Amino acid sequence: MLTGVWYFLTSIRLAIVLLILIILLSIAGSLIPQEQEPEFYQKYLPKISGLILFLEFHHLYRSPLFLSLVFLFLLNLLFCSLKQLPAKFRRLKTTTGDHPPGRMYKLSTEDSLKIDKWLNREILSLESVLRKKGFRTKTIEESGQKFFLARKGIPGLFGPELVHLGLIIIIMAGLISALFSQRITLAFLEGQTEEIPGKNFALRLDRFTTEYYPDGQVKSWISEVSVIENGQVKLQKTIRVNHPLKFGGLSFFQMGYGQDWDRASVELQVKLSEEKNIKIDIRTGESLTFEEGYRIRILSFVPDFQLEASGRVETRSTEPLNPAALVEITHHSEQVFLGWVFARQPERKDLHKRTRAEVEVRLVNFSAPTFSVLEASSDPGTGPVRAGCILMLLGLLTSFYLPFREIRIKQQAGSLPELYFYSRKQAESFQEELAVLLGLNKKTSKG
Repeated sequence: MLTGVWYFLTSIRLAIVLLILIILLSIAGSLIPQEQEPEFYQKYLPKISGLILFLEFHHLYRSPLFLSLVFLFLLNLLFCSLKQLPAKFRRLKTTTGDHPPGRMYKLSTEDSLKIDKWLNREILSLESVLRKKGFRTKTIEESGQKFFLARKGIPGLFGPELVHLGLIIIIMAGLISALFSQRITLAFLEGQTEEIPGKNFALRLDRFTTEYYPDGQVKSWISEVSVIENGQVKLQKTIRVNHPLKFGGLSFFQMGYGQDWDRASVELQVKLSEEKNIKIDIRTGESLTFEEGYRIRILSFVPDFQLEASGRVETRSTEPLNPAALVEITHHSEQVFLGWVFARQPERKDLHKRTRAEVEVRLVNFSAPTFSVLEASSDPGTGPVRAGCILMLLGLLTSFYLPFREIRIKQQAGSLPELYFYSRKQAESFQEELAVLLGLNKKTSKG
């Protein structure tokens, strides 16, 4: 049974099937919007929403199915590497034996005599020829036999295992990231301090500025922040796009900006009569007494006014494309005006309710405090991913540029020597190189 399990986990077919399934699921993950609420899928993908939610494809890369396939592929890689290692270590450990691993070079009598001469009388000459090509040499004599061993590119012998190990580390790091990474979106007004969830420090936005190109397009957002720890300023840093703050295991990135329209300030022109036009500056939610017995209040402000079919007022966006304020004016507690006034459409009066026809209100100007949007993220898999990439690169470099090659010469007492060679890649090419190196006749070899 254990043999069957081992064969299954080290199967190349299993690796291919798992790769295909992982790729197909990844394609599905790119097509299905991730990390949305269940209502989103029920509204926009009603026919498959049940399947998406059941299989947890709304966070596919953390779903049990995807993680199981990745974990099984991880085991396959690991056991494939373990399967190859014993034979490679035995190769390095074995220096003698009746059946040297590799291919036997067919030596002519002339070649055999030449190697016999080198092996018995001019061993230093043979070693010199091979060492110039980067081989490490060794001579062993035992039980009436003589063995000559030359090797180079030993790191290349383990290149595939390094690639596998790097890939294993990358996959494990990906699993760690999927399960334990953290992302928090924070919005700050200037001077505002926010405690960071799960941490013993807070962040304060000291200043926020927006840089523009000459054509008016946004060039960069800049947040000057202070890290507050135990009531003291621990660190001050300027955060801009691609220049995050790193502190307490989190990286704080500049993600964008916005305007707090709930705290909008407006400038109104209020006409009470032909003789009285009054300028008023007021904030949303505030009320202000002006003239004798008159009181004005801003009930609401929306940057992009839209009236739903139900009669409900909403904003289509956060951009001030159609700004409007809901204004109420009372005189001795009697409501004399209630309605929406528009900055871009001052003539619009269909949403006004007046008890005094002479009262008119115009929205002259408006502004809102700007806030900075930061994203705090921690990804414990980042370091291991880099380590895995380095190992993969080393494995590929050693495999392609330091290929393992081995030469063994075996000689029984009273007989001519036998030559064996091994190359993990391009054995025929190495055979030709060996013939040139030792000055042999180029003949075919046998296993």
